[in-house]
Amino acid sequence: MSINLAFYTYFYGSDKNGAFKIPTIPSLKYKCFYYTNNLTLLSLIQKTKWIPIYDNKPSNDDLIQSNMIGKYIKTCPHMFPHIKEYDYLCYLDSKLEHVSEKFVEDYINKYFATNTNYALILRNHTFIKPDVWKEYEVSMEQHRYKIQSDAYKKYINSQVESGLKTETPYHCQCGFIIRNMKHPQVNNIGETWLQHIQICGIQDQISFFFVKQLFSDYILPFKEIPFVAKSFETFMLENNILSKKYKSGSGSGYMKMITK
Repeated sequence: MSINLAFYTYFYGSDKNGAFKIPTIPSLKYKCFYYTNNLTLLSLIQKTKWIPIYDNKPSNDDLIQSNMIGKYIKTCPHMFPHIKEYDYLCYLDSKLEHVSEKFVEDYINKYFATNTNYALILRNHTFIKPDVWKEYEVSMEQHRYKIQSDAYKKYINSQVESGLKTETPYHCQCGFIIRNMKHPQVNNIGETWLQHIQICGIQDQISFFFVKQLFSDYILPFKEIPFVAKSFETFMLENNILSKKYKSGSGSGYMKMITK
């Protein structure tokens, strides 16, 4: 069955930003869009299979400002003409591993095509407990989040005063999102999330912790791994266990690798 699906990612900011990356393209079957306001990155994207979209917004070294610009397309892709017409969208953070096309297809077919209740699918957090203060504590280990620490605390307390909870059955990572763009609530969820981010700050996993409570019937968390499995050799190399130099063993079907 053909799926009207597209993938997208983005980067806004200067060349010095740690998110200045081009992830492995998740699909050659479906269109994959890369939005950026960075001309250096744009020229690099043009050499790949990603479809580059230049978003002419000011680019600078301000971590908060550049990060906040990107929140619009992350939360509200229905506001962007190149991708708003798709039935399904898969957002991936530019720093993520190789996202599996098959995983996305399978989840769309299982939870969107045959079940019209869900609007968003996100991964359960892999190491932070479903407690917003735990998310806050871990976030304070990163400089870009620590800058807005007071705003996060004020926001969390205001949400508690409104009747929402600091502990829930699950907590989501927001770097990978599958959207059912046909769902009647999907735009409302995104616009509400954006409004919360503008009050809370750039750590959108804190704001989503409360937004998901407002739309819990339409959000599906999952525990499975949505990435393409790495080969044994790639895993070992990336973990500095083996040398980057190796050679094939002749006739034995194995890889002879030289250790450091």
